[in-house]
Order: sequence, then C-alpha cells, then structure tokens
Amino acid sequence: MGCALKLNALVFDEIIFKRIGMHSDNELEISFSVSIGTNVSDEDIKKVSVRISGEKREEYMFEIQASGFFSYDGDAEDTIIQQNAVAIVMPYIRSEVSLLTAQPGVDPVVLPPFNIAEMMGK
Repeated sequence: MGCALKLNALVFDEIIFKRIGMHSDNELEISFSVSIGTNVSDEDIKKVSVRISGEKREEYMFEIQASGFFSYDGDAEDTIIQQNAVAIVMPYIRSEVSLLTAQPGVDPVVLPPFNIAEMMGK
C-alpha cells in the first residue's frame, strides 16, 4: 500500500535580506536546515520547515524559512514522508532566493535542484 502525502498549506515564516556592502567577489556560502514536527492544533498534520541561509561576505546575507503543513494517508516510513515533504517545499525556497536576489546591484542567485535524499542524509 502506498502513501498519499498532501500539502495543506505553505507559509513563509521568515524572509530576511541584509545588505552589508557593495559588490564583492566572494563566493556565496549557503547552508540548510530542516525541522519536522507536528502541528500544535492538529497532531495528524506534520509541519516541515526548511531554512536556507546565505552569505556573500562583504556584500549581503539572507535567511528564508518556509513551512509546509502536510497530511498523509496510508503507511510509510517517516524518512520517506520527510524527504517527500522537503522535496515539495524546496522549489518555493529556490524561487524566493531568486526573487530576493533579483534586485539592483546584486547578481541574481538561481539555486540548482537538490538531491533531497542526500541532503536529508547529512
């Protein structure tokens, strides 16, 4: 029997962009974190939050967190549910990074697709 994962809602919890200086040749350093829990008002709903932080030293830094609220039918391992939920949230994060960095004086950042299974294994 399979598992039907359903995204009930998605929200951006936090969007921060802070300019530090003008153009720099430093590399953009990116880090991710994922937190998974249950929704306070409904324990059958899983809350999956994905946070990305980026810093281009001497130019800018940003932080974005999005949370998806998921329900599912059937039986599946938690790791499969978590990986799929993160895979569903990631395109929203990628899009917001591009929107946030597409402004005057900043080289737009287009993040590549990520291998979620590998990312979650780390």
